[in-house]
Amino acid sequence: MAEIGILVMVDKDRQSDLDQVAKALEARGLRVEQKLPRFRTITGTADSSLIEQLKTVQGVASVRPQQGVQLPPMGDDIPQ
Repeated sequence: MAEIGILVMVDKDRQSDLDQVAKALEARGLRVEQKLPRFRTITGTADSSLIEQLKTVQGVASVRPQQGVQLPPMGDDIPQ
């Protein structure tokens, strides 16, 4: 399958264990890129086939593919 960006939300009660959750996710195939403790979020990349497996890691509240945002080009006729 394809390599995609992954966004992982950590359970509120496991926020202090964010590093441990990240290590467990890495053991399941996630390549961790960022840990954002304030937002209980871990970002990384993994094969899209691993999403369901990543959801089973203890302390994980949700796992979803990252989505990009595309802004329109700058122009006088387009409000920014």
